Amino acid sequence: MPYQVDWILDQSNAMDWEKSRRIGATYADSYKSCRERNSIDYRRDLWFSSADESAAFEYALYCRQWCEMLEAAIRETIEVLEDDKGYKFNNYVVEFPNSSRINCMTSNPRRFRSKGGDVVLDEFAWHDNARAMLDAAMPVTTWGYNIRILSTHNGEESEFNRIVRLIKRVQSGELTFEQARTFEWSLYRTPITVAVEQGLAEKVYKLKRIDPEARKRFLAECRARCRNEDAWNQEYMCIPSTALTALIPYDLYQSCEDPNCLRPLVPHTEERKHYYLGGDIGREKHLTVFWINELVGDILVARKVIKLFKTPYHVQEQVVTDLLANQNIERACIDATGIGDMLVEALQNKFGIYRVEKVKFTGPVKEHLASLALGRFEDRRCRVPADRQTRESFHSVRKTVTAAGNIRYDAASTDAGHADDFWGFSLSCEAASTVLVPECILL
Repeated sequence: MPYQVDWILDQSNAMDWEKSRRIGATYADSYKSCRERNSIDYRRDLWFSSADESAAFEYALYCRQWCEMLEAAIRETIEVLEDDKGYKFNNYVVEFPNSSRINCMTSNPRRFRSKGGDVVLDEFAWHDNARAMLDAAMPVTTWGYNIRILSTHNGEESEFNRIVRLIKRVQSGELTFEQARTFEWSLYRTPITVAVEQGLAEKVYKLKRIDPEARKRFLAECRARCRNEDAWNQEYMCIPSTALTALIPYDLYQSCEDPNCLRPLVPHTEERKHYYLGGDIGREKHLTVFWINELVGDILVARKVIKLFKTPYHVQEQVVTDLLANQNIERACIDATGIGDMLVEALQNKFGIYRVEKVKFTGPVKEHLASLALGRFEDRRCRVPADRQTRESFHSVRKTVTAAGNIRYDAASTDAGHADDFWGFSLSCEAASTVLVPECILL
């Protein structure tokens, strides 16, 4: 594939490859290693390390295949070596006529001590102690040797993702090499979609011409193998998993799913219900979401979720006005940050400030709302739709701590929204948490 050829021909001293699963990256790198050793007349060793011993052995088998095709006389051995702490390990060796050796080992920082040569760290994000591995491997390349790192992602906080982010910041001009304390890297990124665009599906299906339908089918099959969007992003799309930093992980959301929770609202003239409305207001870039929960015992059950995109304000106002005409909606908390301010004021003029509360999304307010929503999930005191898009909206919210020690709750803005479902739900929880009573009634 073209992306494999680009990697093979690159002569950079430091190379990093964000890759999808099953696109032949390690396979291509094994050819690169053999090709380089077979074209020189001096000894140049290479030290390959992957996350487990079976992967190291597989790399050695790939090298054997390439050497046979290159008609290179080789000697294969399995050495039992000791590291500097006395621990024994297997070293799969492929030796070339010029005495160059490709050494294939498992992941352990101690095994790079007192070594010299090129280094390949495969599936680096999945090494048990990636940072120590890198610290031990870099000095191996001191005398003009190269380092190559290949991996799928393993979370946002992995050492591999840290390196990728650092390289991108240097390449964008945000940091200098001195500020980043690094040197020039050649960075590659090949999600499954790019591999398919370059002919991977036809290769897999053994087709002789470009077939758009085969490409769609192949991508659909890959997507179907992933249990959620997070797995699809990490395994195939070169996007690190956010599961560890997500406020509402998938399993927590799914523990509160109810595929039958949504149903038409009951008018107050027919039966008494306890409905609470939350509204997250958007216009051009973000969705407007009106989320209505019913309080059943101590459980908030989603009954109606209305999503509006690029909807004029007067239409949004009419939609929520029609909802609030049902007196079973006892209280509403609506986002009045920026563009929502006038909408909330208009609603307060119609229904009163005790029934419609204006909520400004400041940092402390978002922290309060997020904690309120999280508590509902952790206590299993909510029921939410079994809908993938809604699930992704909840999962997209991240809890981060700034350098100043402040806690932030936010989500990336995408075509699917900006965690609008989550904030609509959170505002509904707030509406149900406190019932405000006019002071004159208390007197």
